[in-house]
Amino acid sequence: MIIKNKNITVLGAGISGIGASNLAYHKGANVLLSNNQKFNTDRLLNNEIKKEYSHSDKCIDSDLVIISPGIKSKNNDTIKKLESKNISIISEIEFASRFTKSPIIAVTGSNGKSTVVKLLYHIFKNKYKNVFLGGNIGISFSMNVYNELKNNLKNSIHIIEVSSFQLERVYSLKPYISCILNVTEDHLDRHGNFKNYLNQKIKIIKNHNEESFIVYNQDDKNLNKILKNKINSYPYSLNDKNTFYINKKSIYCSKTNEEIINQEKTKLIGKHNLSNILACIEICRLFNFKIKDTIDSLKNFKPLNHRMEVIYKKDNFFIINDSKGTNLDSTKSAIGSFDNKIILLLGGFSNQELNKEKIIDTTKSKNIHKIICFGEIGENIHKILNKYISSTYIKNFEKAILKSIEYSLNKKSILFSPGFKSFDEFKNFEERGNMFKKIVHNYYA
Repeated sequence: MIIKNKNITVLGAGISGIGASNLAYHKGANVLLSNNQKFNTDRLLNNEIKKEYSHSDKCIDSDLVIISPGIKSKNNDTIKKLESKNISIISEIEFASRFTKSPIIAVTGSNGKSTVVKLLYHIFKNKYKNVFLGGNIGISFSMNVYNELKNNLKNSIHIIEVSSFQLERVYSLKPYISCILNVTEDHLDRHGNFKNYLNQKIKIIKNHNEESFIVYNQDDKNLNKILKNKINSYPYSLNDKNTFYINKKSIYCSKTNEEIINQEKTKLIGKHNLSNILACIEICRLFNFKIKDTIDSLKNFKPLNHRMEVIYKKDNFFIINDSKGTNLDSTKSAIGSFDNKIILLLGGFSNQELNKEKIIDTTKSKNIHKIICFGEIGENIHKILNKYISSTYIKNFEKAILKSIEYSLNKKSILFSPGFKSFDEFKNFEERGNMFKKIVHNYYA
């Protein structure tokens, strides 16, 4: 794709927008970075990248527009004007993909994306000279492609975490491997309904053919229905035999019945992480990695912060920080990780009507001794659950955590997997998780 001397507008000055602006400038384009408020320009490559702090009609004078994932197209006046002029609008990951010839492993799903891409990065960095980790995980795909081109790097590979927002305007993106972990109800405020959300996720395989591969979770009925007959499509499952199969907490090779790895030899806990490990092993197999090398890397991988993170342990008593559990499907997976009795901390923020049936279904586990409901929606959750299970409502975050420790008697493990977003008291799930850890560490200091 030749963009030298072309007029390119980038909408949105977050991580994706900054990265796209830098890549476009590096390729010789005349770049306008348009944002709806003032932003930090320190990460821009050059002052020649023009900036504006509201979306003006300057955007219309463009050969191409790159839209950041945080910007909603629906009912957006700027987008309407651009579309009325037939100006091409593409996503940041679509734009970046046009400037790299290196293999791309793209991972999407409602839950588990960050763990899987981090695991893959940990494994692949021992095999490839230049491994780039980017996308929806703190550094943009565009910035990684820029660094690849700038330094003329060979033998590279891109591992990208991809959200449904990033897939909204993809056209030619073609990963070498597309991995779909699961699709459960999330971001319906953006997509309208589950069908639309699922269709966005499936766009990751829009250009799939005999030269590419799909790795997907067969246990997800919607994914299995869509993907089972696709060419070069490789399922993995906790329940069925494919290339590998599961017995208790061990992964076995179906061909030889040889044990590949026991989950307890890793630092990853829970059935959902066993599923994540399966996805990684299948991807590594498609790259012809020796299974021993893959397993060695899995064994020394340290779990991510705020994702089933063990922050206190004494004998069989655990305190788990799963602040990243911002939807009920993620929380249900976390609950299923325990064999012993637990105290569950549930609550936070929601701008949607609570799904009573789903809340009840999520917490329908013999392992739950008590639920402490906290935060803005905690009282409503408590009203739903109190008829079915022992629950308490404590709005204050710190008091709720301290009460969970009191109830646990240092015997029943504590699971902080809120099931809802953090915006009632915190900027994001990281800030919430860090506060949880601080309160626990102060208590046991």
